[in-house]
Amino acid sequence: MSRRDAETFLANHPLPDQPTPLPDLTPYLQALPAAKTPAEVSAITHQLVDATAPALDHIASHFIAVALWAGTEHRHTPQSVRLLREAAVSIRTALAKVAQADLENLRANYAPPTANAEPTRATTPTATTSPGPTAPRHTPGSRR
Repeated sequence: MSRRDAETFLANHPLPDQPTPLPDLTPYLQALPAAKTPAEVSAITHQLVDATAPALDHIASHFIAVALWAGTEHRHTPQSVRLLREAAVSIRTALAKVAQADLENLRANYAPPTANAEPTRATTPTATTSPGPTAPRHTPGSRR
């Protein structure tokens, strides 16, 4: 019924009925297997985010505009407003998470270990660690 009710509106405001063209990710996908270092993967990631962020932000902005829409007779339900805002935030958060993941990878490969970092057992044996493998302990409640 809603499609029928919107027919006159769409006749007066024609909108594209085909999906918008997708960005060509082929160069990024082809470059990724050739990347050998975290810096090279980071460069690909940054290029992809820079190329797609404007479109994703534009879509998120549209969802916010839809959430804020106030017709003369109707308004969105509080639930739909919340869902639209969450969708917009999710899009923007995805970009931030990609940047954070990239930074974590770079830190792991480029940042020197801190002086107060606790040594791991695998790299620094102590007097309390045994030199060889030990059998796993079985407790009455455990399942292995």
